[in-house]
Amino acid sequence: MCSMLPAAPDAAPESPACADSGLTRRLALKGALAAAGIAAAGGAALRPARAAAWPPQTIRIIVPFPAGRVTDVVARVIADSMRAAHGTTVIVDNRPGANATIGMEALKRAAPDGATLLVGGLGSHGLPPAVVENYPFDVNKDFTALALMAEFVNVMVVGPQVPARSVRDFIAHAKAKPGDLNYVYTSNGASNQMTAELFKLQAGLDIVGVPLGQAGNSLVMLQRGDVQVAFENLPTVKGAITGGLLRPLAVTSPYRTPQLPDVPTMMEAGVPDFAVTSWIGIYGPPGMDSALAGLVEAELRRIAGTAEARQMLQTAGFEPSFKPRAEFAAFQRGEVERWTRVARDAKIKA
Repeated sequence: MCSMLPAAPDAAPESPACADSGLTRRLALKGALAAAGIAAAGGAALRPARAAAWPPQTIRIIVPFPAGRVTDVVARVIADSMRAAHGTTVIVDNRPGANATIGMEALKRAAPDGATLLVGGLGSHGLPPAVVENYPFDVNKDFTALALMAEFVNVMVVGPQVPARSVRDFIAHAKAKPGDLNYVYTSNGASNQMTAELFKLQAGLDIVGVPLGQAGNSLVMLQRGDVQVAFENLPTVKGAITGGLLRPLAVTSPYRTPQLPDVPTMMEAGVPDFAVTSWIGIYGPPGMDSALAGLVEAELRRIAGTAEARQMLQTAGFEPSFKPRAEFAAFQRGEVERWTRVARDAKIKA
């Protein structure tokens, strides 16, 4: 019988059969060790990616809206800064359609390794969960909130036919004509509709929303007097304001903007607890390792603090405003809860 023990130095040579058996055992042992190594590597691959591997050679930033929109601008600011700092290949991947859910689904299915990110905001992660029936995502669980990068101010503007020179004047004007005044909005559940409805609820007004439609132009409608008021993103109406075509009554942010330093906030104008901004944040797939998420957050903080990024964002009409991931996640939960209440009270469903 062939021994399983190592041979003594003075032992007789093994028989050919035993030698063959020993070779077989050695090959089997090597195979087992190799298989164990493969299994260990496979197990590591199944675990969430660790922070040491980031940034990867290629990063994809999904934008769930068409090129040229505000989310796209932020994505390209981030991409430019990452390329310059790390030599990383950064691809901005526009995936518009289905109220941003096509791009969001792509992120949800991506590996949580930090190589795929998404730029979203109020229009994808704040308002749709509040107004869309059977919304396909739980935005607080299906994505990893990494950082809020910027806000842009909304402004309450009236047309030249409206006599009001302040928010208090407008409230008095509207209360004297219940149901006669109109506001314009782009689509059901859009930020300009939801902000107007919040204003109605808090001021106790009866003003009627008018959808813009495919061929409409809110600036023209305001100037002609088809509608009397709108709550628009500042970049959209800034030219009409500086040209004297529209009159700003207040900004909806909790702070005054340097772009309209003489225009008060809604709270300064007499509407308590009224603070609305459109915000832009960065997300990763669900299940990201905490240390990895922390590294991505740190890179986004670095970008937000650079003079180049701040200048690009301000030129595009943004207010740079960084929130780290824990603060951003809590902020988003509060936004979804608030807009869900507004949609319920205003009976808005998309």
